[in-house]
Amino acid sequence: MRKMKIIVCIILSFVAFLLPLAIVISLAALTPVQYGETFYRALPDKFDRLMSTEGKKIVVVGGSSVAFGLDSELLEEYTGMPCVNFGLYAALGTKLMLDLSRPGINDGDIVILAPELDAQTLSMYFSAESTLMATDGRYDLLKYVRGDDRLSLLGGLYGHAADKIAHMREGTAPSPVGVYRSDSFNEYGDIACERAENVMPLYYDPNTRVTLDSDILDEDFIDYVNEYVRYCERRGASVYFSFCPVNEMALADGTDESTFAKFESYLRRVLDCELISYLDDYVMEAGYFYDTNFHLNDAGVVVRTLNLAQDIRIILGDMTLIEAERPTAPELPMADVRFDGEDENVKYFRFERQDNGSMVIVGLSEVGMSMKTLTVPLGYDGYKVSAIDRAAFSGSSVETLIITADTNLRNFFDGAFADSMIRDVYVYYVYEDESDMLSPCSDFFGINLHVPAGSSYLWTYSWDKQNVKNVNKIPDL
Repeated sequence: MRKMKIIVCIILSFVAFLLPLAIVISLAALTPVQYGETFYRALPDKFDRLMSTEGKKIVVVGGSSVAFGLDSELLEEYTGMPCVNFGLYAALGTKLMLDLSRPGINDGDIVILAPELDAQTLSMYFSAESTLMATDGRYDLLKYVRGDDRLSLLGGLYGHAADKIAHMREGTAPSPVGVYRSDSFNEYGDIACERAENVMPLYYDPNTRVTLDSDILDEDFIDYVNEYVRYCERRGASVYFSFCPVNEMALADGTDESTFAKFESYLRRVLDCELISYLDDYVMEAGYFYDTNFHLNDAGVVVRTLNLAQDIRIILGDMTLIEAERPTAPELPMADVRFDGEDENVKYFRFERQDNGSMVIVGLSEVGMSMKTLTVPLGYDGYKVSAIDRAAFSGSSVETLIITADTNLRNFFDGAFADSMIRDVYVYYVYEDESDMLSPCSDFFGINLHVPAGSSYLWTYSWDKQNVKNVNKIPDL
């Protein structure tokens, strides 16, 4: 009798655990798709193209630098093989893209690994939240997620279902502006929106400097890649490592050709696949980039694609040079840095001129150090205030920072809030395209960022990785 009671208790415990989980899964599956217009939602289309492409093919796996950095039709023209662009978003993690690519790898395929040269993308990083949004309405893809990430998905289901229901009830399904939308992709999985020039205020993102050092590769990630290589080889495919495009202005200080050679040598030593590219061909002028240190504009895409096509032709045994004309880098746009007018808030800050002529906030005045709330000024001494430097609020009493709707601020440098008491940042500024976006910094984590309800900051590549608070009613100034 006692044994029967124990069995009944065990069964009831399983039911108590599984029933709520089953309800949550059902709610998530039955609630209409809410993330269909977001950048994430290109993932199912990429998967379907991978699975439906017949014959021997080229599969390029990576993050957003692949999405922004390939002309698949051009690559097909110069290699004679169909191409699958299987890169999307660093927030999903490289591991997920490797996992999802597995069922589509077949005999004779060429797999090119080209993740961003960044510690996150070269690690076992996985985001259950981002993955669930990307597979909204296509949860069948989740069966390909491997290892402990499956438990993470189960844990993330509750929040995911609640978010979907809230979006449906309130009519707030995300509808981003600019390029970061699902309809920005063509049938190949390439970003197909026009991107004429570099739109970064400094022509590079100072918060994602590229350090070519062995430390940016996680050892577990190396092991995982090598296991993936062996899996692909068992299926008759060949795996190679190439480089993502890198903005030369973003390279860490002291980087030179010897740094390139040392990093390439390290990759050859630790990876079980051949390195088919030279870094020098993929470190490109700033004029070829768009809105990050890894995202190319239209001219840059052509150059990178031709470089990769040449590398692939060589491994196919075709040593002839591609003679197609490579476009020159578009001129870097001149920044409008002049400011006509006065702003009373300048008395609270200290400034320095940047290389492009605009002003950067480097600290606070004596009176500013004692303030609880500060508003970022529009300009100083005839020049726009466009950036906030590291530790600008260090040691001050400031707890709240306000960014007005007409601000000229475009950059927070990493560490902008180091050693400060700031806990709330109110962003009233709303941008219309990526060229005017306010770039975040990594230390927004732990700070309450308040933006208008439905703001595109919530669904933009850079901001989406931050701890953004969607405030339904942002206080009036």
